[in-house]
Amino acid sequence: MTATVTGGGTSPHEPMYRVLLIEDDLGDALLVEELLHDTGLRFELTTRTSLAEARAELADTPIDCILLDLHLPDVSGTDAVTTVRAMAPHTAVIVLTGLAEAQAGPDAMAAGAQDYLVKGKVEADLLHRTVRYAVYRSKTERANSEAQAARLRAEENARLERGLLPQPILDTSTVRVTSRYLPGATLALLGGDFLDVVEGDDGLLHAVVGDVSGHGPDAAALGVCLRIAWRSSCSAATAATTCCT
Repeated sequence: MTATVTGGGTSPHEPMYRVLLIEDDLGDALLVEELLHDTGLRFELTTRTSLAEARAELADTPIDCILLDLHLPDVSGTDAVTTVRAMAPHTAVIVLTGLAEAQAGPDAMAAGAQDYLVKGKVEADLLHRTVRYAVYRSKTERANSEAQAARLRAEENARLERGLLPQPILDTSTVRVTSRYLPGATLALLGGDFLDVVEGDDGLLHAVVGDVSGHGPDAAALGVCLRIAWRSSCSAATAATTCCT
């Protein structure tokens, strides 16, 4: 059975839940569909009978919530949960267990499911709360993960910028050097461009610009090493000139 059904509330202010039911028992699938209609949620329900069918659906369609039976023709138990989570890591997963599977639900949550429901003991109100909470929790986890990734990128950018754009060594008051980095792409780390300015004892300004942008953090780290080596050579040359003089 493969079908897509739309139902529930009609208010445009209510969120639309795109639900994928992975269930090979046609009777259980029909029961879930009827319960969803009774929840009052606005939903679009797509039913697939195997993990292989679900894989194709997840590849083509954005899904908010997966209702997953643990006994499918091509996978069962917690393997079903881990496989689905790998296919859709940012999608809420609610497991459907049998009455005799007391430990299946907690095991499924340990494997990555947001929640579980016991077949035969699910009412519309419970399904309503479970779907809404699972989707909310999944979106919150994704937002927290993205915020953490953004923070780490910002810290890495700041670290690279300190190495690539150091404070110039200047004694003169007539020249001011100002520099900053702006990543050229969204969420991008800094490239590898570097610059430096060193004033010699004779008042001559030595400047260097290394244009190796666009090659990622490895190039940036190399740029830091090259800049440090250049500054060291300038300092050594200045010291040698002073000594000879």
